[in-house]
Amino acid sequence: MDYIIADIPKDQIIKIKHLWENLNAIHLMDSVYFKDYYKSFSFEKRIESFMQEKDENIKISAITKENAIYGYCISTIHDTKGEIESSYISEEIQKKGYGKRLVKLHTEWMKQNNCEKIVVAVSYGHNSVLDFYHKVGFYERLIELEYKE
Repeated sequence: MDYIIADIPKDQIIKIKHLWENLNAIHLMDSVYFKDYYKSFSFEKRIESFMQEKDENIKISAITKENAIYGYCISTIHDTKGEIESSYISEEIQKKGYGKRLVKLHTEWMKQNNCEKIVVAVSYGHNSVLDFYHKVGFYERLIELEYKE
């Protein structure tokens, strides 16, 4: 049986919690200035805003095989701006085209919904994903700095 990419409703977002926690652990490890942020960041806190989204403004796709989830992508639309909010592919299926398929699926969804701007934010220090995002058409435009006390 092959891996399947399918959308899941936001009320089933809990199914990707273990993958999101893997991603957060990577962000914690890679973070240069905000390790304390990632230490205290929880899945429940992260999904608060997603649960407030209108169903037509959020897309959650999962890569599954035999009832297990191996990757996901969450995107939102606000006015004419689309954003890939979170994406993760398990190591065992990385470099097999699934990430590219997810990003293409989500960018096409945003284009079909009249997004004039499509963005993805990458946590500073998480440089290992930059080559991937370049290959799928995303490039650095701005560097946003956040005040930290």
